[in-house]
Amino acid sequence: MASSFHANTAIRATGIALLSMLALMAVILIAETYASERTKAQIAAHRAAHVVATQFTWVLEASDHALQRIEAVVRSAPAGQAGILSLTEAARDLPSGLQYTLHDANGALTHSSLADPINGSIANRADFISLRDGAEVAIEPMINDTETHAGVFVLSRRLDQGNRFRGVASVSIPLTMLEDLTESLDLPGASVTALVRTDGMLIARTPSVAPANLSQTPLFDQLRSSPEGYFETAATPDGVKRIIGYWRLADWPVVATAGLDSHAAMAGFWRTVGTAAILALPILLGVAWLIHDLSRLMRQDERRQRDLTRANERSSYLLREIHHRVKNNLQTVGSLIRLERLSPETKANLIGRINAMVEVHEAMYRADQFEEICVSPYLDRLVENVARGYGYSVEITMEIAELRLPGERAMQLGLLVNELVANAFKHAFAPRRSGKLEVRLEQPSTGTVRLVVEDDGPGYETAVKSPQMGSRLINAFASQLGGTCTVDSDDRTAVTVEFPLHYATEPDRAAQPLPIQDRLRAGASSMNPIRTSSPARSSKRT
Repeated sequence: MASSFHANTAIRATGIALLSMLALMAVILIAETYASERTKAQIAAHRAAHVVATQFTWVLEASDHALQRIEAVVRSAPAGQAGILSLTEAARDLPSGLQYTLHDANGALTHSSLADPINGSIANRADFISLRDGAEVAIEPMINDTETHAGVFVLSRRLDQGNRFRGVASVSIPLTMLEDLTESLDLPGASVTALVRTDGMLIARTPSVAPANLSQTPLFDQLRSSPEGYFETAATPDGVKRIIGYWRLADWPVVATAGLDSHAAMAGFWRTVGTAAILALPILLGVAWLIHDLSRLMRQDERRQRDLTRANERSSYLLREIHHRVKNNLQTVGSLIRLERLSPETKANLIGRINAMVEVHEAMYRADQFEEICVSPYLDRLVENVARGYGYSVEITMEIAELRLPGERAMQLGLLVNELVANAFKHAFAPRRSGKLEVRLEQPSTGTVRLVVEDDGPGYETAVKSPQMGSRLINAFASQLGGTCTVDSDDRTAVTVEFPLHYATEPDRAAQPLPIQDRLRAGASSMNPIRTSSPARSSKRT
């Protein structure tokens, strides 16, 4: 059951480790893919900002060149007499869609590239005031053009003649330029592009919003460390979380930005994760179910093992109890025999045979070995009990092989040894009340056992001596063991019984165990030895 418990624990631990490893690998893979996608989005935002910066650097450079040529025309012409043809020629390289205007020192419109311009003063406009106060170039954030009613931002240059302020030349750059460029970049979701002045004023943005001061936004924190780069922020006018790429225009106080909608930019990643999850979920559920099912089977096996263990313990207890009670019953029979009016010799014979059976049952329940017992300690106790019963001064030598026999065969062997030893005490040692006795149990070859019981008595003529009950019992016990008995009596008596280690009895009466009443009847005979291939144990007693 312990091994089953350990196996179940191992399966659970392996399953948890496998699921944990798969989960960890999935998390690592998702994290790496997410980081890769974010890096791609950051690079895309940075590149978009670079494209916007490059495009509008060219637009501003081209517009400023046109304004410089217009300034040259104005400077060379008499006051207020710059010709339309000259101005048109000066603005010939102005990018398509851009319009120029000239305003005098008071902010009044004097010339325009529009065919039918609307007169209006710009004297209160921030860029005009800045130029009038000495600035050379100014950029006005998003306004609605009074002529086209379209959103534009304005690049203006101061016009001087001599040391005198003559007015302002301006180029209106439509916001559609930024819109078209943003559309060509194919930015996802709620992405935006913008142009921001370095003082924080928003020049242009698509989608369009009202001009705002962005000097306190993270963009300017980043500009302090690098003129170009990217960052992520949710601090935008519309609150959308974006990855912002920025790039400062060379030679212009303008920063181009491109803000990628973070959610839209990572939409592909989340679709991939969702697809992978849909594909991986059945596998993970299958692994989890398999581990759960194995654990359930192991728990059932544990319960069965516990039930079997309890049943085995119960069976062992019952067998111990049976053998203990049989032993007690046999001892009770022995006590009853002592109370009977029988001759001492008959009582001794009966009690000796009973003790041979008692010792087998005691050896079984004490050792918890119910299939077989070790015959060495069993025969030691048996011979010792017989010798103690007679009380003679006999030197006993025991050489018993370390051999194990089933309980029934051990009992047959015990009864045989009891008869042989009792006969030696009655016939060889009784007249002198002393002598030498040797009991050997050997195994001369594989599968064969030899029992020798030898005394130093005077011997007897086996051809003359008629067989008594003891001799008949010895032959019967030898037959039950499947062996043969031989007697050598010449100035000593040695009884040898050879029998197989394993013996299957035939179903005829001769091979059946003796009835209990025959086992208990009196009789006397001789002795025998045995040996096994295991080392024999030798002992001497007096």
